[in-house]
Amino acid sequence: MIKVELNKANRIPIYLQIEEQIRLLIHNGSLKPGDAMPTVRELAVQLRINANTVARVYRDLQGAGILELRRGIGSFISHTCPDQSVSDQKFTSIRTLAQELVGLAKESGLGSVELQQLIQQSWKEDK
Repeated sequence: MIKVELNKANRIPIYLQIEEQIRLLIHNGSLKPGDAMPTVRELAVQLRINANTVARVYRDLQGAGILELRRGIGSFISHTCPDQSVSDQKFTSIRTLAQELVGLAKESGLGSVELQQLIQQSWKEDK
């Protein structure tokens, strides 16, 4: 069982929340190359969502080279997963900065949705 939490009140679509959390689990080392993923049905039941949503996430991650589908066996984190590119040191720095940002936002009275929107806007502007 993998740890994925959904915020159905969030404006971010459910499939993107799942996909981004799986990518984060890979970055922080909770999921490693070769690790088995839950079946589509298992994850859908765990998250209480439609199995088609999980199937979409798995297809998208497979297309990005993050998951490998082995027919009759299951889905696994790819050994050539592009999301492994962030070094442990960089990831730790990003996590520390994120925690500081959340703390500052809370002190300022900014809610999580507003903070997420601010980050998304900044991400788009940085391109």
